[in-house]
Amino acid sequence: MFHIPSTNIKAVAKVCVLLPDGSCHGNTKINYCSLLFCTNITPSSTWASGRRKITLMGSRLEFVEGVIHSHALQEVMIPRNSNFQHLTYDTPAAENTQRTFTSAVFLRVANETLSCSSKITYYPDPEFTGFTSTRIGDDVRITIEKEADKLEMTAAELSVWGVQKGKQYPCIMKSKETFPKIDLFICFIQNTPDAEFLHLMIKYGDKTVRLGPPSLLHQVLLILRLLLIPCVTVVLVIICRWQKKLTAEMNKL
Repeated sequence: MFHIPSTNIKAVAKVCVLLPDGSCHGNTKINYCSLLFCTNITPSSTWASGRRKITLMGSRLEFVEGVIHSHALQEVMIPRNSNFQHLTYDTPAAENTQRTFTSAVFLRVANETLSCSSKITYYPDPEFTGFTSTRIGDDVRITIEKEADKLEMTAAELSVWGVQKGKQYPCIMKSKETFPKIDLFICFIQNTPDAEFLHLMIKYGDKTVRLGPPSLLHQVLLILRLLLIPCVTVVLVIICRWQKKLTAEMNKL
């Protein structure tokens, strides 16, 4: 085993075994390609507990052996998979902190460490505040409430189970609805006799949280909040039309 020497140009080099008498045996060739690089990171943020799936975009990323963040230089994250233009990996955790900060991203390639042009932002973990359940035919619709944040978490990043009488029932994620102060995640538990669940188990990354149902007051406030949004929109439309009508009448005078 040996390290391939570096070069600053694209070229084809011959590799052989050099004997003491100066003769060279072997006919293997190595292609030197242009240096790899990454240009974009998506999503560009992660939660503090880490293990969010991130995709790097760039060139020749299939040669990357590990990804490093500047706040955790000793932790090398092995790529999940990679090809010429894309690489996916899981973010390292930010230990003992829930503050917001940015972390530089580096690529480990053989004995080189290369810097990415983009950085990743760490935010506090998402805050799930409650859920409601509604019977729809043979299924139960679960609506999970989360405080709005900058993580842009998708429904695909959540795994949810309803818990009733010690049994866990998988909840199939369907959609996400975004409002000014809350996010709602919708999932369905299929073919279950129970419409009410004691609590939910919610997993994102490697972290699993237990979520109980909200109080009656909280549920009423949530419903009122959701109803106010379309009401405000209707009122604004009416005001705009009234102003246009008033302006038209004034112009006739």
